[in-house]
Amino acid sequence: MTNNTPTTMRALVGGYGPDWRLEQHELPTMQIGGVRVRVVAAALNRADLYMLEGTYSPNSKTSDTYGAGMEFAGIVEISSPMAPYLPAGTPVMGVTRAAFADYALCHPGTLLRMPDGLSFTDAAALPVGLITEHDALLQAGFEAGNSVLIVGGTAAIGLLGIQLVKALGAGTVIATTTSDDKRPALLDAGADITVNTKTDDLVQAVLDATGGQGVDITIDHVGGKQFEQLPSATRVGGTIVNIGRLAGPDTALNLDEVSFRRQRLIGTTFSVRTPEEIAQVCAALEPEVMAAVADGRITARIDRTYPPEEFLDAASRLRANQALGKIVFLFADPDTQPTVDRPVANFFGTIAQIGYVVKNLDAAIQHWISLGVGPWFLTKGVKPDNFTYRGEPSDMVMDVAVANSGDIQIELIQPVNDAPSMYRDFLVAGHEGMQHVAYWTTEYQDLHDRALAAGFVVGQEGAIGGPQGRFCYFDTDRQPGTVIEISDMAGPKALLFSYVKQAAAAWDGTQPIVTIDPELLRSQQAG
Repeated sequence: MTNNTPTTMRALVGGYGPDWRLEQHELPTMQIGGVRVRVVAAALNRADLYMLEGTYSPNSKTSDTYGAGMEFAGIVEISSPMAPYLPAGTPVMGVTRAAFADYALCHPGTLLRMPDGLSFTDAAALPVGLITEHDALLQAGFEAGNSVLIVGGTAAIGLLGIQLVKALGAGTVIATTTSDDKRPALLDAGADITVNTKTDDLVQAVLDATGGQGVDITIDHVGGKQFEQLPSATRVGGTIVNIGRLAGPDTALNLDEVSFRRQRLIGTTFSVRTPEEIAQVCAALEPEVMAAVADGRITARIDRTYPPEEFLDAASRLRANQALGKIVFLFADPDTQPTVDRPVANFFGTIAQIGYVVKNLDAAIQHWISLGVGPWFLTKGVKPDNFTYRGEPSDMVMDVAVANSGDIQIELIQPVNDAPSMYRDFLVAGHEGMQHVAYWTTEYQDLHDRALAAGFVVGQEGAIGGPQGRFCYFDTDRQPGTVIEISDMAGPKALLFSYVKQAAAAWDGTQPIVTIDPELLRSQQAG
């Protein structure tokens, strides 16, 4: 959790009756591989109402009470090693359970990076429609040039479907409505022909538009009695995909017509799909569909926005079929990105060395030898160049020994005088043992400058073996053993440390201690 993150959040919860409740909950607990997102906007879908009615029960619903919502846009607060392409602070859109809340826990595969310039409100209204319509087209075998009938075109998902098929290169696109007042919305979305199914003959209108053949693919969002007309409006060998059932799940169908016309009927839903399966559908949107979103060929139509506290009004508007486009809950100001403290993850690179500060270096070396680590390269009386402690010069002198265990170098340090240093502080505080972890870099100055800009404070610094042997310890010892050191590997020190690693790999237990002269590090050839 970042410093700016609260401990509780608002969440709409279902399972108590015909409406949600707005409750105060703890933030979602992180899970292995999960990504936690600060929700800015979340869109309302018919399925959200069906869940309240008990007629839609997805796999994600694991109890009678449940976090509501499935579609949202926001900012990554805590990323996942499974998704290095979604670091903290990344604006995302996606699908997940319990999206009607200030924070949502997500499978990284169900998140998409928001294209530049897309608002959070518009982004929240896109994911469910895009993955549903695109997946239906894939199942139908859609190809550029196909004619497509979108039944229920003025539903929010239907308007997206029209734009999608046009963006993918469809030929003639026919879309239906039940209101002449909504025909302009279909045309604005890209439909070539509109049909009012209350006043027009659907089948005849489609046949007239397709030279008597019928469309290649029918995408149906309505179901009910009207579904029985769709085989007659679809060509021989064509495909009908049912996505939604706004008019109900029951229909009459002449199977002779379906058989004689050699048509495929496909039913589809996401309620029984696993997060991994949904992730595959999301991945299929790249690059073609998301490119169309980025360049404005596919846009969301927003009906109204509501704060989550007005959930009753939002649900009532959708139930009454008054919405033209998506209804969206705003959990944060959509024009202002919530601040997210970026973590230090991988800021310094990979730990190369673990450093121990000890009172008796000889005894410490013997202990590590007994554990099978060696050989040890021992340097006594090391006085770093230009050494400073808390910004002031110090004449600190130390004995140092290093050895490798695999890729990790173990360093043992014993300060041998009372001059100020972080090593002395560590021992005076009653500690002995692991004091720091070190990161090695050939871009020392750049990393040093970036660390200072990020707010790290220098505790001590200096150089060993000349100007290319610089090192710096940052004051990060909030807990003993967590000081961070960065060390310059652009000079001869890198050659010496490479030799230490090779010696460890070939060590047979003989000659466990090798004493080296500190002046060796000043040589341009440390071999």
